[in-house]
Amino acid sequence: MRRQVANHEDDGNAVLEFVVLAAFLMVPLVYIVIAVFQVQGSAYGVTEATREAGRAFVEAPTWSDAYRQACTAATVALQNQVSTPFDCASQLKVSCLSGAQCAAVLAPGQTIRVQIDLAVDLPFLPASVFGQPLTVSVHAVHDEVVDVYRAGR
Repeated sequence: MRRQVANHEDDGNAVLEFVVLAAFLMVPLVYIVIAVFQVQGSAYGVTEATREAGRAFVEAPTWSDAYRQACTAATVALQNQVSTPFDCASQLKVSCLSGAQCAAVLAPGQTIRVQIDLAVDLPFLPASVFGQPLTVSVHAVHDEVVDVYRAGR
């Protein structure tokens, strides 16, 4: 009968290999999950901001008041969802889908289009590498109709 001699040179290596491989696999996976959640939250925030800006816009009495109210509504809606600063002048666009009369008054039945473009920074990374920004662009569009039962203002 032959007796087998156990070789104890490999004892404990499986635990070490598991820890090292888990660290190399889990750290990128956790980062990807965090980045996806941040971009998804920003996309939700931008969608909500366009909807709220559209609602605020069509409730205002004049075009200039409407843009100011839309800007305020979008800023408030984005505060909890997006960490990047929001600039109404460059990131909020409001247009009229029904022609030239949009600049003068908000008439019942008019359709207003609100667009917001936002660049979301990726977490834990610098703003740019080799001159290229490390951001994800998020875009949302919302159309809102001026209430047909309201008097023209």
